[in-house]
Amino acid sequence: MLELSQYLLESDINFYRDYAIQLIKNKPESFDLDEFESILFENESIPTDRTIEEAFHDFELDKKAQYELNPKFGRYVWDINDQWYQKWNVVFSVEHMWNWLKHGVTRSSAQRLITTDHVFDATHIQPWLNRIIVRYNVHPDHQNLLQDICRYIGDWHQSNRTLTLKGTFRLNTIPLFPPNWFTNKSRQNSTNFEGLAPSYLANFVPPYRLESQTPDRWDQVFLKGITLDPDHKFNLDPILIASAIPILGLTVHYDQASGYSQLMLVMTKAKFGNLENHIENDISTDYYKPCLLALSITKDIKDLHWSYVHGNIHPRNILLNNADYVGELVDITFMHRNNDQRPNNNTKWAGRWPYVAPEVVSTGLSTSADTYALGIILWQLISRITFPNDALVDPCTYRIEPIPDVLKEWEDIYIDCLHIDPTKRPSAYTIHRRLTHLCNKLASNPVPISDTTNAYIKSRSDEINQFLSNYRRSPPQLQSDDDDIASVSSTASSSNNTPTLCQVGDHVLTTSITRPSHQRLKSYPSLLQSFPQPM
Repeated sequence: MLELSQYLLESDINFYRDYAIQLIKNKPESFDLDEFESILFENESIPTDRTIEEAFHDFELDKKAQYELNPKFGRYVWDINDQWYQKWNVVFSVEHMWNWLKHGVTRSSAQRLITTDHVFDATHIQPWLNRIIVRYNVHPDHQNLLQDICRYIGDWHQSNRTLTLKGTFRLNTIPLFPPNWFTNKSRQNSTNFEGLAPSYLANFVPPYRLESQTPDRWDQVFLKGITLDPDHKFNLDPILIASAIPILGLTVHYDQASGYSQLMLVMTKAKFGNLENHIENDISTDYYKPCLLALSITKDIKDLHWSYVHGNIHPRNILLNNADYVGELVDITFMHRNNDQRPNNNTKWAGRWPYVAPEVVSTGLSTSADTYALGIILWQLISRITFPNDALVDPCTYRIEPIPDVLKEWEDIYIDCLHIDPTKRPSAYTIHRRLTHLCNKLASNPVPISDTTNAYIKSRSDEINQFLSNYRRSPPQLQSDDDDIASVSSTASSSNNTPTLCQVGDHVLTTSITRPSHQRLKSYPSLLQSFPQPM
């Protein structure tokens, strides 16, 4: 009979036996394992009354329970405090929940069943999954997604475990954290529009928390809601959650409106905020730093486009986690495989205007539409114009136009991205290659942003501030445009300076949140003005 311990790294086995099992056994309800016990035996020489702080102090000195500080084991460990949290991630990872048996199941029978069968088969964690689903009343659609994620991760580990243990493959542990481990939740998207899931900032307070030595990324975290479209089958490949999007784990959040809990991604709070805040607050003196930012964003898109369409690229979905010149693309709401040929009339979700390419309503989301959104962002990195989250985006005030005296190579790239014909937009791979070449030139020979360009940036900023001041002083008048859906007009009234919100069907065209397209809308309105179109 095979020993189940062979499927764990030796240091993880030692952590289970010398730390995790005993601490969980003392307070199983705090760890959300009050109906379960470990298939492994604990080290009985460990004091049963040891506190978390005492256990961590022992762990600091315990080389046999620590990872080798080597990335071949797949965990990039900055310090011993961070490693403590990563060790617990293994304990609570969905791929290792077969280590926890429901009361009444003997270790010997479980050993025979699991080692005879597929060790990472989702059926072996079904009692735990059923308890999670019932205890937290998980929404049926999110139940299915959770089951899919567990099956995918199990299959991945079954196929690659030998290579993983040799250090050939990176280990991806995806824990499911109990919802009561998150406190002081602060909602980040203020309205619940069109069924979009809420997102929160929260404090992470697991029972193994180190009060005096908590690493930054394990202190305050971002809880990203996962939006499921009830009208269509959720077609997101779980590989995106397991590997393509950098996450700390999963949790569930109770939604009072629906009466169900919904699955959420637990992500690192971006140390330097999101790209939209950066554009508003950072003043670049030359093109090198914007180019580095653009290169990092384009790399994420390039890597994603080998298999997937993102579908919702905009600056709030680009986080600056490690530096203010390195952006990481997040959000999985509209991602799908790029060979997924869904009927156009089923394309309900379309992203955040004005980052949506005009053709999306008729052709659906595509890699070329992602390129269009990237072009808008490249223009913003120099113009420093962002679109308001609480006001009309007036097409005159927020026009996207040529920037005077901008660096020609930079302008050429975003003009190509914004081509009206999606078939003539460059691929993310081509854009990445062009930006790499430009970054290399700028690194050795920085090009300052000219006085002419800076004067333009200031004049546009003053214009927008005046518009917003007028807008917020006078309540907007809502104009219905049902009779002429294709013609979208949202200009301010010349007589009283009161802005008029443009309504298309039931939707007001602002950019406060991601908006769905209207089925009668012939094309998305464009803010582009006076751009020469490449041949």
